[in-house]
Amino acid sequence: MTTERFRLLAAVVAAHPDGRVAGRTRLQKTVKLLQRLGLSTDYGYMLHFYGPYSEGLQAEVGLLEVMGLVEESRQSGQDGRQYYIVTAKPGAELVEVNREYKDAIQTMADAEWEVLEIAATYDAFREIGMPHEQALEAVRRKKAKICTDQRVQEALELLWELGFSKT
Repeated sequence: MTTERFRLLAAVVAAHPDGRVAGRTRLQKTVKLLQRLGLSTDYGYMLHFYGPYSEGLQAEVGLLEVMGLVEESRQSGQDGRQYYIVTAKPGAELVEVNREYKDAIQTMADAEWEVLEIAATYDAFREIGMPHEQALEAVRRKKAKICTDQRVQEALELLWELGFSKT
């Protein structure tokens, strides 16, 4: 029997350091890249303002909250902007997620949010068939406010560290 995707989503949250994900965008990008690495969820993603976005994933965070597997709370950043913290509750863990994806989750959790966002957006462009240089140019246009040369390089290195091809 396969594990339902909402249970896998709860386990991804639980596998983060302290069982917490700071930001809906970070959770979206992490799950998107984990899917590309083989996590057996099938969230449909579209390119949105912040890169790949899945309405289904966000809806299932609400389901997980009702089920008592996660809690989502609104926070205010130092700059006054609002963001959400998703925290796993007891029972959200799954051995198979920890065994197969814990290192990748830790790697993404350690990355700056801008680097993760650039990496996921670049990968989304590559996934739809853009060659490397065209994908880089598309990312630079879409993410102009956060897209420095250093962050682009760090994003590519993040993807390589996760096991994505360099070509």
